[in-house]
Amino acid sequence: MNQSQDKVINIEFNGKHYRLSRLDDSQYYELWKNSLAIADDYGFYLSLYLYLRDRSSSLNLAQVYVTLEKLCGSSGKFFDDGKGSFSFPFFLEVSKAGQKFDYLLDIYDHRGSLYFGIRKQLKPDDSYDARIIHQPFSEEFSRQDINEFISYFYGYLQGYFATIEGSYEQFFCKRVDSNCILFGFKDGIFFEEHYEDYEDYEQAVNLLEN
Repeated sequence: MNQSQDKVINIEFNGKHYRLSRLDDSQYYELWKNSLAIADDYGFYLSLYLYLRDRSSSLNLAQVYVTLEKLCGSSGKFFDDGKGSFSFPFFLEVSKAGQKFDYLLDIYDHRGSLYFGIRKQLKPDDSYDARIIHQPFSEEFSRQDINEFISYFYGYLQGYFATIEGSYEQFFCKRVDSNCILFGFKDGIFFEEHYEDYEDYEQAVNLLEN
């Protein structure tokens, strides 16, 4: 069962329920200060994106950006603007085996790749070291749970994009300077372009922005 309403997304599969509530930057930062970073699984990301690429079913950055914007409002600014271009933070409630666990989820781009940043929300009596990156807490939101959730949510984005693709008309352009990437929507096409030469990249930026 999947539902989206008033910037809240409810997803249920494999006997677990996930409730995503959109946060603005100030809300996210206050919660971020009282949370633990959970390690990314880069091998999983690589496998997922290769799988999607081989089946020609991956969303490019423009398509991901528009889908998230339509789902939950404008991007925040909680990202490195030299290496990324958007950030969509959420409060993530994980319901599993009759218990609820509080997490943060930040969907953002970095150097041309899409990430799903997970953080565990701390309770008043927790004594974990917040200065280090932690492995997932298996009894709450295990590595398998996280990877299954990301795979499922990516499919959710694909499905939602399919419903809005034909009606989208607004020109936009975003840039990732660190990797000379331009993406956006122009002349009916959601594009993502990578440039080898920085001068060619700057010329393309100027043409699109002007």
